[in-house]
Amino acid sequence: MRDKLLPFDRRMEMLFMLVNRYRITRRELAEVFSVSDDTIDRDLIILTRYVPISITRGCAGGVEILNNYTGIIHKHLSQDEIDLLKKYQNNATEADKLILKRIIYKFSAPEARI
Repeated sequence: MRDKLLPFDRRMEMLFMLVNRYRITRRELAEVFSVSDDTIDRDLIILTRYVPISITRGCAGGVEILNNYTGIIHKHLSQDEIDLLKKYQNNATEADKLILKRIIYKFSAPEARI
């Protein structure tokens, strides 16, 4: 699914997945990123330096971010995503135009908001 990501990019995508999902297995992560379980283990070791990740082994196990984590993680829209939203914004109602504008502002990198 996510071919040819650099290790840093893969780890960031893993982090976003963990933030947005309650729990995921190591095997699922390996399948999503088309890497080995060992690679996922190494990535998780590195991520645990920065984020409190819990890894539970066994049939009820999985990987998750601890509930008390209060860090804020931002993933910005790509330029292609911004362009698509702006395209739809042109054909939207006035109320929807304002909503799309707020979405672009909220999720765009600061330099893309201009």
